[in-house]
Amino acid sequence: MENEIKKAPFANVNPVLFVCIVLIVVFISYQVIGALITFIATGGDIKIDSSNVVLMRFLISFSQFMFLLFPAILLSILQGNKTSEVFRLKAPPINILLLSVLGIILIQPSLQVIIYLQEKLLLAIPGISDIYTQTQEIFKQLEEFTISIINAGSLFEFIGVVFVIAVTPAICEEFLFRGLILKNFERALSWFKACVLTGVLFAMFHFQPINLIPLILLGVFLSVITVVSDSIYPAIICHFLNNFIAALAYYLYGKEDFTKDLSGSDEIYFIITGIVCLIIFLILFKFIMNLKKKEQIV
Repeated sequence: MENEIKKAPFANVNPVLFVCIVLIVVFISYQVIGALITFIATGGDIKIDSSNVVLMRFLISFSQFMFLLFPAILLSILQGNKTSEVFRLKAPPINILLLSVLGIILIQPSLQVIIYLQEKLLLAIPGISDIYTQTQEIFKQLEEFTISIINAGSLFEFIGVVFVIAVTPAICEEFLFRGLILKNFERALSWFKACVLTGVLFAMFHFQPINLIPLILLGVFLSVITVVSDSIYPAIICHFLNNFIAALAYYLYGKEDFTKDLSGSDEIYFIITGIVCLIIFLILFKFIMNLKKKEQIV
């Protein structure tokens, strides 16, 4: 095994530098080649309507498996890693799995409140409010694209949507970030610094500056539960649940943003609920981290 590792092309590359190589490869494959394939497959018309929505959903899933998951596995092999170890393909402790699921449920209202308060704060600051409004307009087209993808008219179609926006990223993004990238950062940094840096890169990968803080919080949490459980499966399950809850909410209630109609007691109740959930989540998060510290002491 040792000789095989030495023969691997990227075996002696600094882990942080290797992460940079991974990100460059993934960016070129996913953002450039993936976009080019989509452009060709749709005949240059990337607008979604009833005639091509199924094709677009297929292309999204195909791109993630082909240009995120496959490069992650291939680059891991080229680094000389044992696949089961770098991707932590082992059953997690049941207690950490249950705590992880509880954490991802608790964080949902907290993320909504963070986005809501952030928007109110930015709109209240002179000068910044204009920039924020212009930024929102830029990303409005992306939001409409996402809505077209997740819009489902039947239960059968909703199952297909869940595969595209919940199952696919839960597998592909976790293998990339909580697998290859996190493992390499751990080789160069302390485990918590590796989790934070992986969470930040995970948030930046989504190109959603307005949701950057919630995505970082989510990314760090997924990284921590991966390290503490020494298994990728809690992160995959929690990532799936996070996206599934959003898809289910849209399927049941539609695209209307309920926070725009909040006022008075409803707004106070919404904010308090989010803050309470965030406090409980942070306590739970600290408890999960302490499990890792106790393991290190032992």
